[in-house]
Amino acid sequence: MNKTDRKLGMDKDISRRDFLNGVSIAVGASLFPGTASAQDVGAQDVPGYYPPELTGMRGSHPGSFETAHLARDGASFDGEDTGESYDLVVVGGGISGLSAAHFYQQSKGDNARILILDNHDDFGGHAKRNEFQINDRKVIGYGGTMLLEAPGGYPDIAKKLIKDLGIETQRFYKYFDRDLYSSLGLSRGLFFDKETFGSDHLAVGNIVDPSVLEHSPLSAKARADLVRLLEDDRHYLHDIPVDQRGAYLENMDYQTYLKDCAGMDDEVLKVMLSSARNVWAVNIDAYPARAAWNSGYPGFGDLDLGVESYDREGDQEEPNIFHFPDGNASVARLLVRKLIPAVATGDNMEDIVTAHFDYSRLDDAKSSVRIRLNSTVVRAQHANDKLSNPVKITYLRDGKARVVEAGKVVMACYNAIIPRLCPEMSKSQKSALSNCVRAPLVYTNVLIRNWSSFAKLGIYRVNCPGSYHHGVVLDYPVSIGEYQCARSPDEPIVLHLTRVPGEPGKSAREQFAAGQRDLLATSFETFERNIRDQLSRMLAPGGFDAARDIAAITVNRWPHGYAYGYDPETDRIAFEPDSWPEEKRHWVTGSRPFGNISIASTDAASNAMTESAIEEAYRAVNELT
Repeated sequence: MNKTDRKLGMDKDISRRDFLNGVSIAVGASLFPGTASAQDVGAQDVPGYYPPELTGMRGSHPGSFETAHLARDGASFDGEDTGESYDLVVVGGGISGLSAAHFYQQSKGDNARILILDNHDDFGGHAKRNEFQINDRKVIGYGGTMLLEAPGGYPDIAKKLIKDLGIETQRFYKYFDRDLYSSLGLSRGLFFDKETFGSDHLAVGNIVDPSVLEHSPLSAKARADLVRLLEDDRHYLHDIPVDQRGAYLENMDYQTYLKDCAGMDDEVLKVMLSSARNVWAVNIDAYPARAAWNSGYPGFGDLDLGVESYDREGDQEEPNIFHFPDGNASVARLLVRKLIPAVATGDNMEDIVTAHFDYSRLDDAKSSVRIRLNSTVVRAQHANDKLSNPVKITYLRDGKARVVEAGKVVMACYNAIIPRLCPEMSKSQKSALSNCVRAPLVYTNVLIRNWSSFAKLGIYRVNCPGSYHHGVVLDYPVSIGEYQCARSPDEPIVLHLTRVPGEPGKSAREQFAAGQRDLLATSFETFERNIRDQLSRMLAPGGFDAARDIAAITVNRWPHGYAYGYDPETDRIAFEPDSWPEEKRHWVTGSRPFGNISIASTDAASNAMTESAIEEAYRAVNELT
């Protein structure tokens, strides 16, 4: 370890908890002679098993994806028949899979036998809960799906499920303190890194104010162009007839529009390059200009395309405040508690936040609903290849293949893997499912001992377009039930950092693939070093010391994050699926049922939103019942 690493605190004993009671959660108990494997039980049955407490590399953690990659590459598995039989087996324990179990139970009654199999060490899928302990205080963060976005506009099925779970969204207006950071004089910031812009500089405040960018490394022209981009209401397609503008923008990426139509300086393009990553997981050089117009990105002003925009940013009537401290992990926890009441006490949306879950009750033989973690499904095939027969499900757990039988199956997993798991599926359906793609992203939570450096610098959120993580923000100020958010800069808090890897200059699909390779090849040590370096360079003027102030780091790595449809003929991603022609909606064709197997998950909607996860689960269950 060199001097720089020591200065950053790489030698400090922060929380890197990858083991629980001596059992590796990532690979299962069977690899540890003399531990729980002697009783042939899964890691979740070991006393003290509680994955939300784990730090280090989470999300798609080691042990969660290797078996699936083997199945993807053609490996075969012969499993031992356990003799277990269920009315329904759900493949995937995310919100879509849990919702499918809920809807099936509603349809068939409380005695319906349901098994949920998930390859991760925790339920919830991308709705990931991260817990930290510091000074006898529990601090909760979200490691994935962060909120219920505009729930007032949810479809009826999703609205009803949310209501059935006891979530009353109007209560968030009381729980979410929208004035906390502004009352402390904190605003947004923009961090220029020396590798991209020539020198490190933190600009604080509204960047349309010329004084905010006065000392930045941007040239005078770039500063003027950036202000023009963000402040002006003008657009740059006056020479294009109104009825031709939509097609013109559809065949152009947003970066090209800014450069060639708006005449933005190259330095402005560097500032803007990552602006679509947080929502769309792609750089603006692969994000369609028409989609950027529709989403309200700057540079279009009062541009008229002759059609109504259905998703313009800022048009939403509801603020983004419908957030539990662990994001939509609380939605998943509410679903699990409803399905398996013995897993946790409580009965409302307030107590779910601090409720302690007994993971040993998830796979209880006495329960009609069971959740089996660390279990990767490698085959789902009708007995004797007859679509009217029950389905044999083969899964791998603790290095051993096992088989269970299901009357019905809902595949609520990553849809592109399904053709490898279901050999009976037609070639045309397999081809359609191969066009379900996922975009990579990383949600990193850094527990710091206090946030006085943010208070001194006057910031609560920083855009970092050239840095390793392109966004840094103080945790949402939400106090709910017995959980209280940090209200004073002297208190510990979680910093939320966002990273979407991908190589600029490539198509969106190629950027996704490059980002996936990047995430699977990057060690936690590399993440930690970059986190410490970035925060130090940005916050040191406010007194931040990475070696002293960082208490824990959890990297939630999602190589297969946001779900999108893809059209191989045009090499385009369905960023706006509702606008695609029916014949190009491969995700709809791919998700049709066959025999006793139906398909859910957000892939089936080309829309990585919680309401879509719920809707697709409802459809998949109805197709079977």
